Amino acid sequence: MVGPNYKRPVVAAPPQFRGGEPQPSNLSLGNTKWFNLFQDDTLTGLIREALQANYDIRIAAQRVVQAQGQLTATRSGLFPTVDGQAASSGYGIQSPIQHSGGAFYIASWEPDLFGKLRRATEASRADVAALQENQNAVMQSLVSQVASAYFDLLEYDAEIEYVRESIGARRDSVKLVSAREEGGVASMLEVDQAKTLVASAQANLALLERAQEQTENLINFLIGKQPGPVSRGTSLVSQRQPPQVPAGLPSSLLERRPDVRAAEQQLIASNARVGVAKAAFYPSFGLTAAGGLQTSDLLSVVNRAGGAWTRAVTLDVPFFDMGRRSGNYKTAQAHKEELLISYQKAINGAFRDVSDALVGYHKTREYNTSQQLLAETLRDQSRLANVRYSGGVSSYLEVLDTERQRLTAEQQLAQAQRDVLTSLVRLYKELGGGWQ
Repeated sequence: MVGPNYKRPVVAAPPQFRGGEPQPSNLSLGNTKWFNLFQDDTLTGLIREALQANYDIRIAAQRVVQAQGQLTATRSGLFPTVDGQAASSGYGIQSPIQHSGGAFYIASWEPDLFGKLRRATEASRADVAALQENQNAVMQSLVSQVASAYFDLLEYDAEIEYVRESIGARRDSVKLVSAREEGGVASMLEVDQAKTLVASAQANLALLERAQEQTENLINFLIGKQPGPVSRGTSLVSQRQPPQVPAGLPSSLLERRPDVRAAEQQLIASNARVGVAKAAFYPSFGLTAAGGLQTSDLLSVVNRAGGAWTRAVTLDVPFFDMGRRSGNYKTAQAHKEELLISYQKAINGAFRDVSDALVGYHKTREYNTSQQLLAETLRDQSRLANVRYSGGVSSYLEVLDTERQRLTAEQQLAQAQRDVLTSLVRLYKELGGGWQ
């Protein structure tokens, strides 16, 4: 076969990921199966539904089937073809009209002397593999989307619970301040301030309930269902996380990431098509054979039929085509170089994605720890502020300020807990997990 044989480009992989373990091993979070990573049965059930019914998954599967059909059609050119043919005709100026007819088989074959058809088959096979990797990438993205949306939903649930508790406490505060105003101890300004706290929390609740329902609709869309409620499993704070999240060796990432694998298959296909374009400069041969029966009297075809056969060898030698072949060859080479650059870009992009995800996961965990301490401190401050106000030591403005800060800190804590889980999902995806 003429044309270059594919060799994987040499890639200078770093010894370790930035933000990863100092001495990485083959152990990586990306090797974990998704149903082992997520310990919430409700979530794993949603992911299973999505993998069966999601629209993008089904579209990607049909694209693979199309490519497989194209591979079969391309590969068929390597083998002889046999067709059947029957014909009849009549002619005459005066009666009687003369009739003739025949039945023939025609066999043809183009020997693939310089590998044009084999290179085309190689390219089609790589196209199938690339689309299969794209299907894996769609699956990987879907697992990540469903998990992230589910954790968003749990976070809205936690925030809504905080806000509803706050609304109940703030209504009790309105009653207390109103009683103090009736007793001449508090002013109407303080009553209005207490009512403001209730109204602001109720407005916050409406926004959260809107986001909650929209997230449920998103999850149902991802699993191929109509909008509706979504079941919950383990609460946000009770979600289990793996004790260790090893990144593994950067070099092994090239075998796990579907997008990198797809980019390499596209490079393999373009490399094979360079061979197809180069083979066009060489002569091609065609072999044809035909045989059958023919007759000049259709009414007595058995008695007057005779055998007929033909065979031919054709030779196509390119001489002059105004640069068509050379132009196609130049285009194929340039396309191969383009996809080589895309492959290198995909690899470096994968290394960056993992490093970003690692720092995101570690720093999000640190932020969550700090936010948890802040929320606990503000809960104590809010409780003390209410005690001080009830004892007449401080004004209601202190209660107002600490209550607002407490609710904000609790909501931010729920968001931080959610961010830890979604950053874990992102790290898992960037390490090539989720499609196995």
